[in-house]
Amino acid sequence: MEVRADLADAHRDAWTHLAEPGSWWTGEQRLELAKTVLGAMSDNEPIPPWGSISAVDGRIPDMPTAPAFAHDVAYRIARHAGTLTEDWYKKASEELGPLPYVELVGIVTTVAAVSRFSRSVGADVPEFPSPVPGEPTGDAPDDLVDPELNWVPVAAPADQTAAVMQAYTAVPSEFQNYLQMASAQYMPAAEMGDPAWMRREGGLTRPQTELVASRVAQLRECFY
Repeated sequence: MEVRADLADAHRDAWTHLAEPGSWWTGEQRLELAKTVLGAMSDNEPIPPWGSISAVDGRIPDMPTAPAFAHDVAYRIARHAGTLTEDWYKKASEELGPLPYVELVGIVTTVAAVSRFSRSVGADVPEFPSPVPGEPTGDAPDDLVDPELNWVPVAAPADQTAAVMQAYTAVPSEFQNYLQMASAQYMPAAEMGDPAWMRREGGLTRPQTELVASRVAQLRECFY
């Protein structure tokens, strides 16, 4: 199957981004967590939501560079997203920190998007790149606030756009990665208000695009 060049480029860039130092995790930690995510999504005998992948022998490195609890969080988000509650989030963010949690969610969604798409079109999931050396940047907006629409902190002003659009704004590198992925997989943010938008002549109309998106969201129990 031929894949659009912009979509292939977005996925390639996102996969490369996994190996780069983030705001709160090193490249090595990000890749380590990404591997846990990929394993969770293909687990033939998944552990239950209340379990801990770190408690199962051989499922994470013996001496992980990322905290064992971060692997537990990554596994649960990847495999049991529908079971997450605000109380569970509060526990996770207290243990990891709210901004490291946001970045971790970005790792999960990147691996989920690229790996699921690859398998759906009959392609192999890309090999993970080598980690890029360096320390986390600590980049964060100066004006973080607690929104009404999200559990996680976001960049001010809050709640001026959809929850999904502001969810990653507390971690700029993940927000940019999200925008590039969403632009290729769905539509550019600037086109959201155009009911007649089409990616190309003869392609899906905007109503057809929304029908596909809504059906996928329903099947994946993606409610927001």
